[in-house]
Amino acid sequence: MPVVGFRPAKVRLVIEQTKESVVVMRVVTAPGESVELASGGRLERLSGVLRIREQKGERARKDGRTIGSLAFVEASGQGEDRSPRKFQIDLAMNEKKFEALLNVALSNRLPSKFYVQAGERESPGQARGIAYVLRERGRVKRWDNRNFPTLPVTNFSMILPIVVPDYESEDYERYDREQDEEDLPLESGARGDQIAELADELAVFQGETKNTLTAIISVVAVIGVLLLLINLVLLIR
Repeated sequence: MPVVGFRPAKVRLVIEQTKESVVVMRVVTAPGESVELASGGRLERLSGVLRIREQKGERARKDGRTIGSLAFVEASGQGEDRSPRKFQIDLAMNEKKFEALLNVALSNRLPSKFYVQAGERESPGQARGIAYVLRERGRVKRWDNRNFPTLPVTNFSMILPIVVPDYESEDYERYDREQDEEDLPLESGARGDQIAELADELAVFQGETKNTLTAIISVVAVIGVLLLLINLVLLIR
């Protein structure tokens, strides 16, 4: 079944005390996307509205697979009050996924792109109301918006932006360096002169320890010789 890509341009959140929350976006087709309209013109030349309603609990879908609709709205009104042609997408999203979308919206970051799969499946790659047709430039998508102004949406996917550190920025390099210094033990942060001073003190300590041990061994040897001589004198007597 044909999948149509869109991108959001604006977003707002509608909250009512007694109703489920709704994220409303002004959307256009994604760059490179093209859909021919049976009534004339192309979908990419129109602007549209996407409404995503929070669906609390485990509500069953009407037909087990439809999650919303894609509708074509013909121009209406006269003169300054005339409303141009547009399209409208209505979807229901479970509360956990809606919460993720809401967090992105509240952080002033819009999803970069989303995809809608619409129409009733007839055969592989074809759907009732929207299908691929052959043209001189190749295979293109065509929406029969005259006979099928409203299409059921059977699948929906969205790419949500995630902020990651800029590894090439000076701020990140400074932060990374500070973190490395904090993670290192105190000895690893010692300067070269401090290391040299510690080495000198260690050498002096080793020398003094060696001299002290030599003196102690000499005293013990002398005492041992004296005790041996005393024992010999006592034996001779």
